[in-house]
Amino acid sequence: MALDADDRLQLDYDQTQQLLRTLTDIRFKLLAFVPTIAGASVGLFGRARPAAELMAIGMLGLVSTLGILVYELRNSQTYTAAVHRARKLEERLELGSGGLLSESPAGTGRLLGFMPIGRELGLALVYGAALAGWTYLVAWGALGALEVPGARGAGVVIGGAVGALIVAEVSRVGSGEAGR
Repeated sequence: MALDADDRLQLDYDQTQQLLRTLTDIRFKLLAFVPTIAGASVGLFGRARPAAELMAIGMLGLVSTLGILVYELRNSQTYTAAVHRARKLEERLELGSGGLLSESPAGTGRLLGFMPIGRELGLALVYGAALAGWTYLVAWGALGALEVPGARGAGVVIGGAVGALIVAEVSRVGSGEAGR
């Protein structure tokens, strides 16, 4: 059975909406999972341990979390493209201002008066915190292995700096995607 043009458009729109729901569901699950594992691990391993153990656990978490972040950023690109496609399909289906995505909020608010609220802010904060925790363990372990005085405190500073860098970078990448 051949579909007419309107049925094909509706099918395309329905499939695009399903992709958006799936990507949102994946993000929600990862944003719940990643900080839970990172926080529990840093809490569990955040006491005096052999340097090699801190570095090994920290590197495992750091690399795997970074991999998940890269996956998430790619999903963000796909999501942005799907939203754009859905809006175009809403126009072609003549949903006009009645389309779900055509009516989505145009502006963003600001958290604490300076951080623009958007899809990527939550992503940036969660992954920044998780990667800061893993970096803390790696830095503490590495500096401890080198017998650097104050290794733990230096690990906190290094972890915090990496977390801030990740927040800034994910926010930068996210705002670049929004401009497409």
